[in-house]
Amino acid sequence: MHRFRFSRTKSILCGLLITSLAQAQQPVQEFETPKQLTPPAIGLETLPEWITQFSADRETIRKRFRVPTDPYLHSFTENLLASWRSKLDGVDFKSLQYDDQIDWLLLSREVDHLTYWHNRNKLRDAEALNLIPYASLLGRFSASKEHGIKLEAEEAAELLDQIARTAKDATSELNKSAKPESNTQDQAKQAISAIRAAELVDQFARYARDTHNFYDGYDPKYMWWAGKPFTAAMEAVKDHGRTVREKLAGISQDDKDKIVGLPIGDEALVESLAHAWIPYTVDELIKIGERELEWCEQEFKKAADELGCEGDARKALNLVKSRYVDPGEQPDMIRDLAWEAIQFVEANDLLTVPNMAKHGWRLEMMSPEAQRVNPYFLGGDNIIVSFPTNTMTHEEKLMSLRSNNIHFCRATVHHELIPGHHMQFYSLARYRPYRALFESPFWMEGWALYWEMLLWDKHFGKTPEDRVGMLFWRRHRAARIIFSLNYQSGKWTAEECVKYLTERVGHEPSAAAAEVRRSVMGNYGPLYQAAYMLGGLQLRSLERELVHTGKMTYKEFHEAILRENYLPFELLRAKLLKLPLNKNQSSTWKF
Repeated sequence: MHRFRFSRTKSILCGLLITSLAQAQQPVQEFETPKQLTPPAIGLETLPEWITQFSADRETIRKRFRVPTDPYLHSFTENLLASWRSKLDGVDFKSLQYDDQIDWLLLSREVDHLTYWHNRNKLRDAEALNLIPYASLLGRFSASKEHGIKLEAEEAAELLDQIARTAKDATSELNKSAKPESNTQDQAKQAISAIRAAELVDQFARYARDTHNFYDGYDPKYMWWAGKPFTAAMEAVKDHGRTVREKLAGISQDDKDKIVGLPIGDEALVESLAHAWIPYTVDELIKIGERELEWCEQEFKKAADELGCEGDARKALNLVKSRYVDPGEQPDMIRDLAWEAIQFVEANDLLTVPNMAKHGWRLEMMSPEAQRVNPYFLGGDNIIVSFPTNTMTHEEKLMSLRSNNIHFCRATVHHELIPGHHMQFYSLARYRPYRALFESPFWMEGWALYWEMLLWDKHFGKTPEDRVGMLFWRRHRAARIIFSLNYQSGKWTAEECVKYLTERVGHEPSAAAAEVRRSVMGNYGPLYQAAYMLGGLQLRSLERELVHTGKMTYKEFHEAILRENYLPFELLRAKLLKLPLNKNQSSTWKF
């Protein structure tokens, strides 16, 4: 291992090295990158083992490489994806058993999808890096810990000083010259690059602090040379990130309510829909959302008539929102609703609910901060209840009470627990767990939404108030298709989405903002919000094809779904109907 001290005479050489690392994206010095990654040579009868191996390799890369622009991350990822593409191409698909054919299609589609997003994100980050002239310097500093590329203490100090000077110059230049682009499209493009650049600045700074802490207290020479320069560098970097947000993206550092996201655009939406086995265009899906929304409106008028509101859905909605429990009573109500749903499912012979599943969930309360993103409760292994706390303002308390009223809760506790998400989590851990790689909101949220539809048909809603609660959520899920796809395609802003949910669906303003914030800033995939209703409609179509025709009972149908783990519903349909598969299978099922 070569060790060298930094000096003025060597600064040019080091600068060339840093530039080479950033621009050529080639590995340097001691860290070894893979020349070829070869998946293990295993028998074709063990495709689940292939999926397990691929998942484990991806997880190793995720844990090992943390900086998204790291050339070593790119090298390992690209080698992994290319080697598995080659391995899959070498399989004689026709010789596989049916379940192995399904797993081959799933893994093949996943490799192609990950390759697409890897290449897309590289291009996106390359554009954002144009706004961070000191990025390669921060990368070099962090590489001393990340990859063992040696930095002497004096060299580190000089590097940090250069980072501080470059960041200050960049901030000064932005303050002098940054102006909004002239047209709306250019403004949006500039804002997207600026938002991503600011995110990268935060990440670089975080890993630089991690590197600093690696030496701080352990290397006395490092602290003597680099202690002060590090503090100056981080202050300059923080100031530059804030300026990028404010000047180029129009986001104030102090604005905690601003909803900030990165729409993916039409091309990526087409790719994401293909990956999800959805053979519709974005416009066709929006029309489906509008159709479902219209159905809800007609049912709303009927329920409003029953409540004496003369067909006025908004008046009926406000009446239902006013019926909430007193502070302290929400947990007991949630428990009662959970057991009511379990008993209903069993009494109607819709699903086998094992005793372990019945008693395997807990109830927790959601923090006020978390309710900014999730205005309603969440579920799965536990059910996490949203309800006002004493730290909220009077207005916030009232909106939270109204948003989590008795009848809204009755319409969704079963969505979160049994037969919804808790039943899914119980099954995911027990049947084909290797398919966790193919996690999909169409399967996860579609199942829970399907049960909302089925329970509507089975008259689980006993009163018009109950039906208003069920319709509110069903209308909300139809609206999610419309606002989320319009946002992701770049047609609507986040503010327009909030306005739509408030005026068209009837959300409280804070709940509407939280829903959009969750969609845009909550680390959900671009199709997540649309997947609720669309996945539910897929299962409704399968229900008509298999249960209504007498091919399967409800219980057989539901248990078949759960036993396949994360399986796109088009492939589930193929399996249940024993349809032939081919290596070039694509989505064609119009549900």
